[in-house]
Amino acid sequence: MKHFFAGLVATAAAVCAMAVPAQATSVASAQAAPVNPVKALKAQLVPGKGVKITESSGITLDFTADDQAMQVQVNTSTVGTLAFGKGNVAAADLRVRMSSRQKKPSPPYRVIAEGRNAYVTNAGIAKALPSGLSWIQSRASGHDNALLNVGVTPAELQFMLDNASEVATGQYQGTATLAEFRHDKSAGEGKVEFHLYFDEHNLLTRTVVDTTTYPDDDTTAYDQMAFHTDTKYSGWGTKVKIAAPAASKVISEKKLNAKTRKAVIKAGYPESGPF
Repeated sequence: MKHFFAGLVATAAAVCAMAVPAQATSVASAQAAPVNPVKALKAQLVPGKGVKITESSGITLDFTADDQAMQVQVNTSTVGTLAFGKGNVAAADLRVRMSSRQKKPSPPYRVIAEGRNAYVTNAGIAKALPSGLSWIQSRASGHDNALLNVGVTPAELQFMLDNASEVATGQYQGTATLAEFRHDKSAGEGKVEFHLYFDEHNLLTRTVVDTTTYPDDDTTAYDQMAFHTDTKYSGWGTKVKIAAPAASKVISEKKLNAKTRKAVIKAGYPESGPF
């Protein structure tokens, strides 16, 4: 997925147990009124602040081969911290573990993302690299670093706000077509279901997003593809500073020879890269 699905909706109700003067009631209500969810989020997206995340995601692919129904599933577990810039996620420090039904789990790795760069390491990777080096640097081919799409944007927040209903106190759920959710008419056939959970300050504590896509025609190689993402947030407003590793400890992925590349992939470096 675009490493990030998010959204936010919240309202509040005040109940008075005893009568008070009209003016006092007005003042008390104004003081108790929660901040608009979009404004609450925007207030967090400033340099120096961040949030901690714990995310589990999965992709399930159903297809038919030789007239037999087949399924492939890949799961990813991510724990770490996001550092904000002005209105966005500027950097991330994450621990990632991937597994699938078909293969044993790969060793977990740590990745630091900033700008168009991703730096990956773990004990096995560091051991496989030339002496003195411990990080592998990869650079996104475009201007978009997918690792920084983990999190929430005000636009995504507003969309979910407009397409959700309250199902319990601080809990909302909504649905949309894939084209609506991605704001792209060419996104293809599919549906999105999302569940949102908030604290008393209208800040996210959890988002659960399920996306199901279908092939556009009979030539597509799969029958159905499903994405599941469950993200939990904590520590909004935490002071965060994430820096790239020291240049003396870094080697570019492009400079790995065949033997070293094979060794680091065995140690947990993602075969197709960290993005």
